[in-house]
Amino acid sequence: MHHDLDPALLFGPVLVLAAAVALLLWRANRGVAVVAGALAAISALCLVNEKAARAAHASIRVDLLVTIPVVSVAAMVVGIFAVRRPPLAGRMVGAALLAVGAPWLAWFAWTMTRSTFEAQAMTRTFGQARRLYSEETLLCQGNLVKRFGPLAARGGACSGHLVVTSRSGYPFTRAIVNDEGQLYLLFSSQQGTEDNWMLGDGPVTRLNQGTNQMLTGERLAGSDHTRVELRPTNTGACEAKIDRNGHVDLLTLKKIELPLCEAPAAAAVRFVGAWGAATPELNGPQFRHLTQIWLWDTDGTARGLLLTDLAPSGMQRDYSFTRLLRGNRRAENQWELRADGEPAEPPFIFTLSDGRARITGSESMFRPSGDVLLEPKEFASHPKIAMAPVRDRARFALYFDNVFFNLNVPWTVP
Repeated sequence: MHHDLDPALLFGPVLVLAAAVALLLWRANRGVAVVAGALAAISALCLVNEKAARAAHASIRVDLLVTIPVVSVAAMVVGIFAVRRPPLAGRMVGAALLAVGAPWLAWFAWTMTRSTFEAQAMTRTFGQARRLYSEETLLCQGNLVKRFGPLAARGGACSGHLVVTSRSGYPFTRAIVNDEGQLYLLFSSQQGTEDNWMLGDGPVTRLNQGTNQMLTGERLAGSDHTRVELRPTNTGACEAKIDRNGHVDLLTLKKIELPLCEAPAAAAVRFVGAWGAATPELNGPQFRHLTQIWLWDTDGTARGLLLTDLAPSGMQRDYSFTRLLRGNRRAENQWELRADGEPAEPPFIFTLSDGRARITGSESMFRPSGDVLLEPKEFASHPKIAMAPVRDRARFALYFDNVFFNLNVPWTVP
């Protein structure tokens, strides 16, 4: 649980006030005093745990989902019983417990409600992103190639773009066998959306040529074992057998080609380009600072993606997330851009000159000096970026906000 308020501001006061109630009511109301003492002890443990979590730099605290409401409700209950009976000092301390517990419980309820709405919005965003990515992939043959690789060199009924015409079991919809023999499987869990069967959008396996024109491949990941067999039929179709840990799916596939991608005469959104730099770290020359930017312009309104990373040379970075950029064009080849969700970071200037690009911004965002010179090059790339629908402004804006949100772009450090 992420928290905006300091839980110590709950546990500390409740510890002191509950202990005071226990002392003041020990003779007048022994039962309430015992409960108040127990609450003081619990608050003390929570306070110690809070200090330990801070020392360990724990940023996500699941325990607070229990401790905050329990301590808040208990403080209110003890406070209610304390204000109902003498002495006066006990009533005053009980009222103080109520004054502490009630606002914290209200804050907790509001935070949980807000988190629920945020989670629902996030789910809608990812659902929309999956649908848009699926639609753009299957729009035309060129987009299919951008995502899965070349599909022209290999012949036969079991290569290229294959559509499922009949199946048993899992809702597979397509198989893609590219020129390198990599097999991708798509499935549909909801109408209008087809997803890659593999996490990370990668292939299931690489197929090898077997006997009788059969293509076979295996994948072993931990205890998960998948074996795939593809073979052409006498009718010109392709039959696939997918064995997943003993569970077999049989597919009948038909090879088809999507229509060619039409290049718009005048794109509604201008892709300005992609620029990047992988500069050595001053204090560690084996490390590289990556700065990669992609920029689109719509009549002076700019949108972009920024990828920054630091890693040792030769390393494969499987998780590197982009940041959304928004801004405006200041001059013919100059834009002012700001990263979404980072109000503390000032905007930076992106300038094109002599085929290169220069970023001028804060040192915290662009290490080490805040000034970076970029070449017209992609050190990292992703099919989702290559397939951005620049033909339509409204669709591009929707695609940008959903598909590019929290986009992971793996890359290999040069």
